[in-house]
Amino acid sequence: MRNASAVAAVALLVVLAGCGGLGGEMAGPLGAPSPSIESVDAPESLGHDERATIEATARWEGLADDGGDSSSDGGGSGGSESPNATLDPVRVTVRVGDATLLAENRTVPANGTMRVTAAVDAAALDPGEHEIRVTVGEASATRAVVVEEARPAAFAVSDIEAPESVAYGEDLTVTATVTNIGDLAGNQTVRIRYGTGASANRTVALDGGAEAEASVTFADVRLDGGDYPVVVTTANRTRERAVSVIHPSPYGKTTLDLYVDDEAVDRNVSDVVAAATGYWERSDERYLGYPVAYERVGDEADADIVLRFDQVERCGVEETNETRYFGCADLLVDEPRTPMTATVDPRISDAEMNATITHELGHVQGLEHGEEPAGLMSATSTLATHQPVKVHLRADDGAVTGPVEDEVAAALDYFAAREDVAGSDGFAWEFVDSAREAHVQITYDEAGDVCFSDGGGSCSVAGEYYGQEDVRLEELDEEVVAWHVGASLASVLLEEVPPELTSEADRREREAWPG
Repeated sequence: MRNASAVAAVALLVVLAGCGGLGGEMAGPLGAPSPSIESVDAPESLGHDERATIEATARWEGLADDGGDSSSDGGGSGGSESPNATLDPVRVTVRVGDATLLAENRTVPANGTMRVTAAVDAAALDPGEHEIRVTVGEASATRAVVVEEARPAAFAVSDIEAPESVAYGEDLTVTATVTNIGDLAGNQTVRIRYGTGASANRTVALDGGAEAEASVTFADVRLDGGDYPVVVTTANRTRERAVSVIHPSPYGKTTLDLYVDDEAVDRNVSDVVAAATGYWERSDERYLGYPVAYERVGDEADADIVLRFDQVERCGVEETNETRYFGCADLLVDEPRTPMTATVDPRISDAEMNATITHELGHVQGLEHGEEPAGLMSATSTLATHQPVKVHLRADDGAVTGPVEDEVAAALDYFAAREDVAGSDGFAWEFVDSAREAHVQITYDEAGDVCFSDGGGSCSVAGEYYGQEDVRLEELDEEVVAWHVGASLASVLLEEVPPELTSEADRREREAWPG
């Protein structure tokens, strides 16, 4: 009969050492053969929750082996098939430390060979070294097994899933696979970072050996073109991979370094430059199709774009014999030069300078003449291309009367109301306080001798700044000031001058205009 015994459990890695005993005295008839334990097989070490099987072989020398399989297998499998009737049953036990894995009486097989098996569970054992003892009758053998300490939770990043590249302005989703390489359960904060700044945390709770995914979506990625690391960090491990940003700008980046050489200018034009770069920063997506920002640098060697102030004698292959140039710039085609260069005449007014810098920066950003914004990128600069036209109204003696100002405003409003202003989607204007701020001057002179040495009238002469026009109103009655301003500007702003603004208009028509 067999006695089934509870199988004790064992914990962590184990080392088996030692070898089996050589047998012992056996109870039974005098002169009866005694068993010896030939082998004990068991792992040397066990993980803290690992299971294994202990196997042992006992043999009775002198008993005939008839070649049949008449062995008796332990572990509660029942009695032997062919017991040896001359020998009494023997006591069989398997112990690990203080825990009994097997204890039963077994008959001696007729062939003299007995196999003993028992299951060991490390979860039921304390960490450390334990003795395995197998006993068959008076014979016993031992082995050593080491149950390893349970490893604390530790988290490794086994994989990062992300695309090879992301387009500027698109979302980037990163998924990290995190594995608890320890034996014990635990929680872990996983930090996922992209580039130099954007990051997010996710928390995972994992049993020992388990894995989970942690995902983060970085919305609206706006980085310069190039490779940036995706870095996934736990308390124990860090892993990274690269994801490229595809930037739409030919420069491959948003912020362009601008060096300004303004030694040739007799005044501070920083605000003028800032206004020009600011225009493109506000209008970049509309007209360029890619973002742009400007940052001034103090070293030309660091610049993407160099803005110089100098007189322009030639632009491309064109001579300046019959053409007056306010500026010239490299045209961006395919890839930028290092650096791209724009040149602007230092003698023009701030208003014209702002328009010219803005125009030339359009070229270094890839816009050609006639492209949108059409007025700004026109090949020639006229009053119609400025939005708004800035007008400096002054009197030769320093005082402009109210009626004169009203007359000038009425003339300018006339053009603002028309829909056929040449080369423009419309005409807008505003008064400014100085010639430096103006595209055009209007000078009211009650005496006057610039246009005519005797008698009154109006004419256009050079203003205070290069390329600036000064509309002179000399010895005119206030009632006809509007007409003279309109007649002076009509040929510039309109493709066809209306009859009422020609010299054929009589006094009454001039006083009544614009009606």
